[in-house]
Amino acid sequence: MACDISLPESEITVSRKHLELTMTAAGRCYIVHVHPQNTTKVKGRDGEWVSISQDYVELDAPLMLGSYRTTARELLGRLSGGPPPPPSVEVQGDGRMEWDPERGTFMRHRGERD
Repeated sequence: MACDISLPESEITVSRKHLELTMTAAGRCYIVHVHPQNTTKVKGRDGEWVSISQDYVELDAPLMLGSYRTTARELLGRLSGGPPPPPSVEVQGDGRMEWDPERGTFMRHRGERD
């Protein structure tokens, strides 16, 4: 499977498919660490790095993929064609996103039909 975000090849502590980022309607990212080796860490409020397997993170929260330091905002800026449109873009239904635990991602809220 091709990745949407590429890092320099010199970053050998970052797996080829290291994590998945999903934008929430609130402008936060939901990160899922998908590789059994290397690590994904987020810097906590106490300044300590905490390993995560999945968690919500703010766009500018410090992240460490292996030994590569970044933020979700910086990773999204590496998308070809630039970052995705903001989550407030008009979509079918009422425009809200909600977590679908069966699929493990955010889905558009279907809203009630008339």
